[in-house]
Amino acid sequence: MDTLRKIYRAKSDFYPRMVFDKEEGVFLIEGRSLPEDSEAVYGPVLDWLDEYGTQPNSETKMVFNLEYYNSASLRKFADILKKLKQIGMDNGTKVSATWYYEDGDESSLENAEDLASSIDIDLEMKMVGNA
Repeated sequence: MDTLRKIYRAKSDFYPRMVFDKEEGVFLIEGRSLPEDSEAVYGPVLDWLDEYGTQPNSETKMVFNLEYYNSASLRKFADILKKLKQIGMDNGTKVSATWYYEDGDESSLENAEDLASSIDIDLEMKMVGNA
């Protein structure tokens, strides 16, 4: 298999910074995620994960560190976590994720809890900052 190209997208007012780099073991979405077309933003990530799943690292750790996101983005985060869980099951590799949320942001914490329970994935929730 050819080397899997990494995904890097700088953050903007509407798009999160995204890094998916197999070689460095970095899987990160951070910032604000408010795209009008979430498929255009996250479709390439899901395709990348399909390819990654053919020869994943022995451990995959996904990090979400979001200031704000819309419901369409949240659905794509669920798709990413489902795909990562499947990769772990198919290959016997360790998959985990960390969800950072701001102190006082109960909505983000609840979303993370819902994702963890509905997908049944190891999703660590870490509070950052002060309200």
